[in-house]
Amino acid sequence: MKHRIIGTLLITTVMIGSSCSHKKDQWKKERIKTNSQAKSHTRKHLQDFTEKWPVSSQSAINELYAKYGLPNSVTSDMVIWNTTPPFKKTVVFKEQIIQKFPFLHWDVIQQTIDYKVPVDKISSLAKFNGSLIVDRTKGEISSRSEKEEMNFLAINLADKIIKGDLSVEEARREYTKSAEEFVMGSTNPMLSEFVFRPQTNTADPDRMMQSQEIKTKR
Repeated sequence: MKHRIIGTLLITTVMIGSSCSHKKDQWKKERIKTNSQAKSHTRKHLQDFTEKWPVSSQSAINELYAKYGLPNSVTSDMVIWNTTPPFKKTVVFKEQIIQKFPFLHWDVIQQTIDYKVPVDKISSLAKFNGSLIVDRTKGEISSRSEKEEMNFLAINLADKIIKGDLSVEEARREYTKSAEEFVMGSTNPMLSEFVFRPQTNTADPDRMMQSQEIKTKR
C-alpha cells in the first residue's frame, strides 16, 4: 500500500511537472512570437508581408514609405501610418476599390484630416466625389484614391465647395482637369498641400434624444 501511494504521488508529480513545462514552453513560444511581431516593422518585413498584394497597393506603400518611413501597423489587409502630416492618418488597403472618376483607377490609399463638414454640405461632397468620407461625430474628412496627390486635390476642392467658392460641377471639372495635368507631369499646390487653414475642435457628438417615458422613469 505504501509503495502504491508513493508511486501515485510520483506519477502525479511528473504529470504536474510536465504540464507546467508544457505551459512554460507555450508561454516562451508566445513571447518569441510577440517579440518577433514587435521587431517585424522593417523594410524587408513590409515587402515580404505585402509581396502578394495588388500592384496598386504595393506601389502606394512604396511611395508612402519613401515619404513617411516605416508604418506603425501592418495587418493582413492594411498598412497604417498613425501620423503623416498634414494628414492625421494614412492607410493603404490590400483591397482595391474600383473608381471611374475622373478616370478608371483603384482606390487603395485613404487619408484623413480633422475637418468639420456642415451637415447641409455632406450630400454635395458625395455628389462631387464618392471617395470622400465624412465622419461627422469624430469631425473628420477622408479621401480615398490611388495617389496621395489626388487625396490632397479632393479635400482642397471639398473645402471650396463647402465655402461656396465652387459648385459641385465646377469642382468635378477642376478635379478632372488637374488629374489629367498630373498624369501628364505638371502639378499645382492643391496636389501637394492644403490651401486652407487647418481646423481644430471638429468633433460633433450631436445631442441626446430622450423619450418622455425614459424621463418619467428617472
